Amino acid sequence: MPNQTPPFYAHSVAGQCQPTPQWQLLRDHLKSVANLAGQFAQKTGVADLPAAAEAAGWLHDLGKYRETFQRYIRGLPPMGSKQHKEAGAAWTAKAGNLPLSFAILGHHGGIPDTNEAMTAVRGPDGLAALDELQARAISDCPELNGLAIAKRGDATTTTEIFTRLLLSCLVDADWTDTSEHERSYKNWPHFPAPPALDPAPRLLRLLTFISQRAETIRANNPILASIREGILNACAVAAELPAGMFTLTVPTGGGKTLSGLAFALKHADSHGLRRIIYVAPYISILEQNAEVIRAALGVTDRDQVVFEHQSLADPQGPQFADVWQTSAAARRAENWDSSVIVTTNVQFFESLFSNRPGRCRKLHNIAKSVVILDECQSLPPDLVKPTCQMLKQLTGDLGCTVVLCTATQPAFDHETLKEHRLAAKEIIPGELKLFEQLKRVQLKWPTKREERLSWPEVASRMIETPSALCIVNTKAAALALFAELKHLSRHVYHLSTSMCPAHRTAILATVKERLEAKELVFVVSTQLIEAGVDIDFPCVFREMAPLEAVIQAAGRCNREGHIPEAGGQVVVFRSIDGEKKIPNGWYRRGRDVLESAFLAAGQPPRIDSIADIRDYFGHLYWTGDLDPLNIVGMRSGLKFESCANAYRLIDSDTVPVVVATWKDEIDPGTGLNWWEIWREMRLRQDPGCDVRSIEDRLAALLIHANRSNYRALAPFLVNVFRTELPRLPKGMVLPLSEEVELLVWHGKYDPAVGRLSEFQDLIEAI
Repeated sequence: MPNQTPPFYAHSVAGQCQPTPQWQLLRDHLKSVANLAGQFAQKTGVADLPAAAEAAGWLHDLGKYRETFQRYIRGLPPMGSKQHKEAGAAWTAKAGNLPLSFAILGHHGGIPDTNEAMTAVRGPDGLAALDELQARAISDCPELNGLAIAKRGDATTTTEIFTRLLLSCLVDADWTDTSEHERSYKNWPHFPAPPALDPAPRLLRLLTFISQRAETIRANNPILASIREGILNACAVAAELPAGMFTLTVPTGGGKTLSGLAFALKHADSHGLRRIIYVAPYISILEQNAEVIRAALGVTDRDQVVFEHQSLADPQGPQFADVWQTSAAARRAENWDSSVIVTTNVQFFESLFSNRPGRCRKLHNIAKSVVILDECQSLPPDLVKPTCQMLKQLTGDLGCTVVLCTATQPAFDHETLKEHRLAAKEIIPGELKLFEQLKRVQLKWPTKREERLSWPEVASRMIETPSALCIVNTKAAALALFAELKHLSRHVYHLSTSMCPAHRTAILATVKERLEAKELVFVVSTQLIEAGVDIDFPCVFREMAPLEAVIQAAGRCNREGHIPEAGGQVVVFRSIDGEKKIPNGWYRRGRDVLESAFLAAGQPPRIDSIADIRDYFGHLYWTGDLDPLNIVGMRSGLKFESCANAYRLIDSDTVPVVVATWKDEIDPGTGLNWWEIWREMRLRQDPGCDVRSIEDRLAALLIHANRSNYRALAPFLVNVFRTELPRLPKGMVLPLSEEVELLVWHGKYDPAVGRLSEFQDLIEAI
């Protein structure tokens, strides 16, 4: 290309060494991305974003006008750098627009911190490349000549969230146009249009579903039916209020999931909001409530109306990259263009703080949504300040309504949060007196400071009850207590995240059946069962823990109110062995606050008192820094990469592995085949669902490494700490193949307790 004349290309076609009409012209790509980005930005309702997004689209690939890139795309030796994002960033930096510069730099590889961004702009691929190509680019694409770029250089959190939104619009537009180009020349079918929310008809369907369930409840418990009706009515009234920040404080058993969904649908209809995003802290809650939401809306998991997005369903490794871009389901996982999103705290919040293009792609679709944060007390206290700051921006800058939904509202208006304190409207009026009406249990605290129970003593006390659940703080404790219980009863079950989701689901279904039939059942579980899992024991034991954990555990006792006069029994105990195994951090601080501020003073907190819960969180938040890494400061300093690295809801780095060794075998303790129970349960729920064996699913993935085949393995994935992998015996964890990097667990998988290794003291992985 000695004369550097048009045509200039943005994308070639694999296997074609010379340009053909199928190659995409650069000016066509820039125009399409600019138009799409502007359209995406327009839907957010954020002022100034559409013009900025359109400008980003015109300039994001400006560096592709370099001779070195055009040589590269034609398969010639590039004779220099083929980098192409820095030139457009230099154009906008000269105009004094930092958000545009950051977004253009970030559309490949992620938004850097300010210093690194300025270095890139001033480098040979930035200002120097711009001088070389600017005239050529304007000649080929005259629209660039009239591009108006507003000056915007203030370093504030408003600029920071604006930049993230800008990157989101640009990345979604860029990847959409690139995928469309590939789809057109490969003659693939069009992506199906994302389903509309249609809140009014969906609300009618939901209300019919709730009404049908209420009739069943009313026949057995008319008081509970009346309470839930009052909660639903309160949600309907509050849905007419202006968009903003709300709390939905409902004790366990109040039906807050469906009432909250009714609020969201009516509120979206009243205020023109675009989608509903339901956020849960744990995958176990997400799986359960996704099923409830689908049933309430009359859809199955094969429909795209309710899109469930969690980390165990995301492909790992570059081998999935090509099919990822051509999959409609994959696209929804990245840009959330579905009507109801059900996702985890990790996916939602880490995306909001991320600098990576894949995660940030969805942000523009979060704008103008109803966001329901279920069990919001589970957010780590050391991230409370930056989280509250971001939530305020969701309601203030992105036009969202946020609902903080829990029985144990954290102190997000705590004095130490200062300007980041949240002011929220409570949906439930005080006159409903829900905590008094829904009181179902009597809670017994340990009476003496020195009182400690051994696991044999806990097991003996459990066996004396009709049926009981015991929740402990660590996996090691769960295994120890489970071993003791097995000596005393055959009807003993274990639950922890060492077990894959399908295994846990089958056990929970069996436990529920036994409870409903009033048959003996004893369960020992880690904390995964205590937040949101719909199960109802007459008696619950809880190892000493933070107050919010104790309250959540109590929510698994007499949940449906079948035992009259608050007759459920909750016993909190200190263990002999478990005390020393709790790691330092906020979990230990919460337990210590409970001991020192309440139990040591002879004033145990009332778990049905909003005032006592607030008092507990008030004490807790004074015991540590709510932003120890200064993420708030990183945001205002426009340190995007540093911020993304610092905001981590899960401290430990884990990787999902497929449990290939969960075989079709009998649990020796119970005599049950968990695989067969899970399979039959799934077929009852949906006769057309996928019940292939793990081996068949792995074989399908080997043949076609696409997201659909990967997602089919989600029920059989467990998380393993990366630090554990090198210490495992050789051959226990291996890639599926050289081409497919997905890890497969070939070690022991016990039919009662799940994945086994020599490292059973690992802390819980979400």
